[in-house]
Amino acid sequence: MLTFVLITSAALSANLGVVLTALAARREPAEQSLRVGLLVRLVKRPLWWLAAVLDLGGWALKTAALLVAPLTVVAPAMALGLFVLVVFSAIVLKEKPRVPALIGIALLAGGVALVALHSPPREVSIAGPVPWLICGGLLLAGALWVFVARAQGAHIDVRLMALSCGCAWALNGILSKLMADAIDSSRWTLLAVALSSAFTVGALGYLSKTSALQSGEATTVESIVGVVNTLVPVALAPVLFGEDWPTEPARAAQLTVGLVLVGIGVYLLTHTTARSLARPRPVTG
Repeated sequence: MLTFVLITSAALSANLGVVLTALAARREPAEQSLRVGLLVRLVKRPLWWLAAVLDLGGWALKTAALLVAPLTVVAPAMALGLFVLVVFSAIVLKEKPRVPALIGIALLAGGVALVALHSPPREVSIAGPVPWLICGGLLLAGALWVFVARAQGAHIDVRLMALSCGCAWALNGILSKLMADAIDSSRWTLLAVALSSAFTVGALGYLSKTSALQSGEATTVESIVGVVNTLVPVALAPVLFGEDWPTEPARAAQLTVGLVLVGIGVYLLTHTTARSLARPRPVTG
C-alpha cells in the first residue's frame, strides 16, 4: 500500500510540475528558447516556482518509493504516469490526446519494465579515463549542439530539444552513479568533480526541456526525455561501471523485446504528434 501511495503521489506531483512548467514557459517569448534569459524570466513567475516545487516533490517521492520497492516496479509505474500527464495536458494545456500516443505510452511502460527487470546488477567499479571521455563527450555533444545551432540562428525542432535534454540528464544520471561509487571508495576529489559536472549538465538539460515545452506537446517531450534518460545510463553501465548485461538466452530475449517495445512506443509518440510539435503555441501573458 505504501509503495502505491508513493508512486501515485510521485506521478501526480512530477507530471503536474511538467504541465505547469509548460504553461509558464509558453507565456514567454519564443525567441528566448534555449537562452539563459528564459530561465531568468521564469524565476520571476510564481507559477514556475510552484512547478519547481512539484517537480522536486515528485523526485523525492520517487526516491522514497525506490527505498521500499524494486526498480522493476517503480520504473514502469512512473512510465505509466505519462497517462496522468495526458490528462493534465488535456485539462490545463488543451492538448488533445490521441489513441496512437496512448498506445505508445503503454508500450513504453512495458518496455521500460522489461529493461529494468534485466538491467545489470549494481557494481562498485569505475572504468578508466578513456571510456569516460568517449561516452561523456558524446553525451555532452548531444546536449550542447542544439545551443550551438540556436546561436547560429538555426530553427530547432522541439523533439531535438527534448533529445538534448535526454542526453544531458542521461549524463547527469551517469555522474550521479559515479558520485555514489566515489563515496563508496572514499574518492573525494572525484566526488567533487562529478558533483559540479552533474549540476552543470543538469541545468543545461532543464533549459532544453523548458524550451521544448514552450511549443511541444508535453507528453511527447516528456516521453523522449524519459526514454533517453532511462536507457542510455543502463546501456553504458557495462562500459563505465563493469555492470554486465545478462547472457542467458531467455533473459537476453526479454531484454531485446523490451527495447523493441520502447522503440515502437517512442515512434508512436513522436510520429503522431509531429505536426503539433512543429506548430507554434499561442503565448498568453
